Amino acid sequence: MRKLVPFIIGCAGSFLPAQEAGPAIPPLVAKKALQWMQNSDASKRAAAYRTFQLYGDEGGAIYRRTLQKARTLHEKKLADILADERSNPFLDLPDVSEKLKTHRARVFKLIKTDYKKQPDKIAMLRHEVGMLQKINGRARMIAENDPGSLDKSVKAIATALAEVSREVNIIDETEFDRNQLDLDDALMSIYEGEVHLKNREVITNIRKEIESLVSARLDNNASAWASVSQKDFANYLNEFRSLFALTPLRLEEKLSDAAVGHSRDMASMGFFAHQSPIPEKKSPGDRAELAGFKHRWSGENIFMGSSSPVAAYDAWFGSDGHRFIMFANGPNLIGIGPHGRHWTMMTGRK
Repeated sequence: MRKLVPFIIGCAGSFLPAQEAGPAIPPLVAKKALQWMQNSDASKRAAAYRTFQLYGDEGGAIYRRTLQKARTLHEKKLADILADERSNPFLDLPDVSEKLKTHRARVFKLIKTDYKKQPDKIAMLRHEVGMLQKINGRARMIAENDPGSLDKSVKAIATALAEVSREVNIIDETEFDRNQLDLDDALMSIYEGEVHLKNREVITNIRKEIESLVSARLDNNASAWASVSQKDFANYLNEFRSLFALTPLRLEEKLSDAAVGHSRDMASMGFFAHQSPIPEKKSPGDRAELAGFKHRWSGENIFMGSSSPVAAYDAWFGSDGHRFIMFANGPNLIGIGPHGRHWTMMTGRK
């Protein structure tokens, strides 16, 4: 193959004297150049472009047709790669991500609907969230695939497509930066390339959601002051919040102190209410301030009946106002207060 460059250039050179009389580019030269335009070696593609350039303006029409043929072949190669599940592990992502987007929006509206605690409506809501979990899990599984091999293949074809666009611009004498190849622009010019770029954006967003969730879990688990129950509840709730791309909640010590104190007071004094009979602890805001919480608190849930974090979550999920607090999109802090069979949850924002 290394002998082809001098052969093509040689053919071109032999026709240069006749070029002044206006002959067409020899078919063999055009055919060989087109073959080289498909080569993965950039230097060989460059040699093919130079071969046509030797003919100057007289070869422009043939060069343009050859470039169009090269573009068509590049596009077919890209389409074949992206349509093959063996080379493209993200083949199903467009459908799954669109389904996830649609279900997220629809189910989040249901999450924020007041069903007056009707059992059948709450059961329906739990089912919908379960279906969303499956879709979200599928999207995450796809996004966690290694894109390295696919990206390398797509980049090679995008580069060749960008080179074709550059050569056409040269023929048309269009003003552009000849030293800069816009690969994304080349991909956006064809449907398969546009889908690939959208997939890349979706993958980035899904991975950011996963990283945010993992980061919050690590921070919560590293809270030496927190009990296992406090950590378990925060992490459990965050898993469900992540279904709607909500900010994961991080355990806050002072807010948790206020929550634990309220649960302890309810258990020891025999009351169950957001308003405490203790004057200096009357409201959630009073309790947060007394505990030394320096930020803004936003909501409080209370529960009695089990020491299980999951039981507390399930009870609050089935109670509309409490569910609204768990799935509010403003807070980024959480205080958890388990005490025996009593629970208090407080949210806040730093």
